[in-house]
Amino acid sequence: MRVTLYPPKPPRGSWYAFWPGLIAARSTGEQSREEALAAVVCMLENNGKLAHAKDLALTDEEFWEIQRWHFNRKTDEQAKKRSIKSLANCLDALAAFSEITGVHPITCATADDCANFQRLCMTLPNNWRRKPMEKRRPVKHYSEQARERRRKSGELDSLDELPRYSPNNILRWSRSLQAAFERGNRNALKRKCVRGVVDAEKLLTSNPWNQFTWIEGKKRPIRQFDGTELLSLLDHLTTKWSGVPTAATAAKVLLWSGCRKLEITGLLWDSLRLVGNECHFEIVGKWGVERWFRLPEAVYQELLKYRSKSPFVFAAHNQQLRTFRAGKANLITALAKEFDPDCFGDWFYHRVSEWSKTAANGHAYVHVFRKTTLQHARRGEDINRQVAADARVSESVMMTNYVKETDEDMRQRSNRTYRRIMASLPVEVAARYGLVRDARSELEERMRAAMDAKDWAQAAELAARLAQNGQQDSG
Repeated sequence: MRVTLYPPKPPRGSWYAFWPGLIAARSTGEQSREEALAAVVCMLENNGKLAHAKDLALTDEEFWEIQRWHFNRKTDEQAKKRSIKSLANCLDALAAFSEITGVHPITCATADDCANFQRLCMTLPNNWRRKPMEKRRPVKHYSEQARERRRKSGELDSLDELPRYSPNNILRWSRSLQAAFERGNRNALKRKCVRGVVDAEKLLTSNPWNQFTWIEGKKRPIRQFDGTELLSLLDHLTTKWSGVPTAATAAKVLLWSGCRKLEITGLLWDSLRLVGNECHFEIVGKWGVERWFRLPEAVYQELLKYRSKSPFVFAAHNQQLRTFRAGKANLITALAKEFDPDCFGDWFYHRVSEWSKTAANGHAYVHVFRKTTLQHARRGEDINRQVAADARVSESVMMTNYVKETDEDMRQRSNRTYRRIMASLPVEVAARYGLVRDARSELEERMRAAMDAKDWAQAAELAARLAQNGQQDSG
């Protein structure tokens, strides 16, 4: 179609366009010729109406639907359950951004809006969003200038003295938002864009979270349990909570497995893998990573004592806690009839937190078990990485295209980790956490650990002692 453009001329402040069929020329709303040309194309595609940026932007509902589809695309039932929490975290970040910046729809946000979000968060009390919407003060109420005025007048707000959102919390929101915008970006790398949910024309063309410098987070010290704390925690669980023996057993399983809280509290008997006198469990962890972990025989026997018809390994916890609470007026008596891994995980978290109030190294939480275990297991080589390097291929390519992971591979990896933990734990701690050793088995395990660590001198010495013991036994 032939279109005539008229440049800005007082009193007109923008380019006007006319084409056959119009009664009069229409404003493009643009002052530059290039932007006016782009506006004319949009007008012709929109029945002659001027299409504003917000008319073409994704609505909040459409943007949320993209996120839901991304997290709900899993077909495996266990994977679906794991994605529920990720979706909730994503929607929480989107809600925080919308509430704090006031940008609607959220996809109209610019890099300046995103940078401003990070700055505004650092001025807000960390419980600001916990208050009902109608009771929240405006964001500007907590600016430095407003706080200073209240300090001078002596009219402090009840939230002024509370800690503000931490940089790490703001960065957690920011990473979720960056990923969410990438899912709606048609130019996203590595096929991150979710297509087919909304019209392709409405998808973003860039990600504002990639266009500015982020704030820096705070580096937290890595909290781990030392040997004294491991013994103290076990004493706490076996004395104050003596009527709930699953608590102490859960602590032992957490130490030997190095798993996350819900990976242990939701452990199933179907995951048990017995190989000879070895007790392993197979789990699917975060990001769908599959692995085995091995437990000492004594810990496995403890688990067997609690086994019931329930598929959950720690299902006996409910009945133990109900019996323990009976007649104790200072304890809450309400307890769900059915075992819930989340409830057990929360209960165990509070027990660890309760104990840590007297701990020498300060506050602790369940995830500290994982950090402690991985510290003990860090010795030894990464077999896959070494083999891949020798073959001159990447580890991911080797494991995807050339090598098939078998149960025997999982078992051997589990055994290597088990031996590394066993070799590095203090003797008293290992014994209290279920490791029962006789002289010969201890020598065998120490020799395997030395071989894993490539300490050939110690391995040779231990092998000689084993050979000598074998001759004495046969003699």
